[in-house]
Amino acid sequence: MKFKQIIQDYFTFNRKERKGITIFLAVIFMLAVANRIIYYFETPAKIDTQLLNAPIIEPSQNKGTVNNPVKQNKLFSFNPNTISREGLDSLLLPEGIKRNMLKFREKGGKYYSEADFRKMYGVTDSIYQKLAPFLLFENKKVQTTKVIIPVKLFTFDPNTTSDKDLLRLGLTEKQIQTIRNYQNKGGIFRRPADFLKIYALSQSQKDALASYIEIEEKGKIVPEKEASTLEIHLEINGTDSIELMRLPGIGNKLSKRIIKYRDLLGGFYELAQLKEVYGLSDKTRLQLETMVQIDTSKIQKVDLNFADWKELARHPYIQKNLASLIIKFRTKFGPINEPSVLRDSMILNIEKYTKLRPYL
Repeated sequence: MKFKQIIQDYFTFNRKERKGITIFLAVIFMLAVANRIIYYFETPAKIDTQLLNAPIIEPSQNKGTVNNPVKQNKLFSFNPNTISREGLDSLLLPEGIKRNMLKFREKGGKYYSEADFRKMYGVTDSIYQKLAPFLLFENKKVQTTKVIIPVKLFTFDPNTTSDKDLLRLGLTEKQIQTIRNYQNKGGIFRRPADFLKIYALSQSQKDALASYIEIEEKGKIVPEKEASTLEIHLEINGTDSIELMRLPGIGNKLSKRIIKYRDLLGGFYELAQLKEVYGLSDKTRLQLETMVQIDTSKIQKVDLNFADWKELARHPYIQKNLASLIIKFRTKFGPINEPSVLRDSMILNIEKYTKLRPYL
């Protein structure tokens, strides 16, 4: 195709087309002229210098509230147990976290430390790191300087020795509290070996104190064989391993194993659960059932909404796979207000739900 023919095909217009192009160009020209005219007659807007300088003034003038995420974004110290709804609205937090905080408090929940706040569902690492320095709790104690008492060994009777003297012997306050708990429950040290069975004492302390223990005989001491036949009643959810060793067939290792399994569960709700303790024979278990009682009010509940994967997986009735399913369920559908939804959603079968129900 010749060049001349191309020009004629693409750049030759009839009368109507030429008229349309002319009108289009005229409109463009008029708009351009009108734009310039408006510019000359327009009055410039006043500049708000205070608003312009706001980002510069803000760090020195604002004292740390986030009442509006747009206007202010500084944090202030707050107590998650007492902060009002209005105060929550001033924090840079997702609405879901605010709702979870209020629901948790309405159900009687309380945050005792930063770790409790971190466990709340929806609190990410970035949110926690930003808020942690501003969290306040009633139970935060002022750090005090510990008075170091020099260790001095002397003969003592663990049944009558005061706390002050036990401190002089090198025992810690926690170790002394363990001894007092044992005595408050009716425990008596009849022989030096009884005192040396306290699990809180280190082996070096036992070696050092062994030769200094002198127990005064008060009346008739019941022989071991006769004592084993005495009627014993223990509340298993509140007792310790030393008390359990008073029961027939329960030694040091088995008593610790029962306490450890009880703590993992959060407490026993029926004596049949003792079957799940490794190494406990049926004969011994049947004997224990006549000597122990269960206080179900001491059972520690599992927080399905705020417990993290590690806490859930640690429970013997949940473990890893079920913990992952619960985390996925609440992430997708939100807070679990009624444990039965896990059963209805086939997360828990009937047997598992029945076993777990006292802990939910």
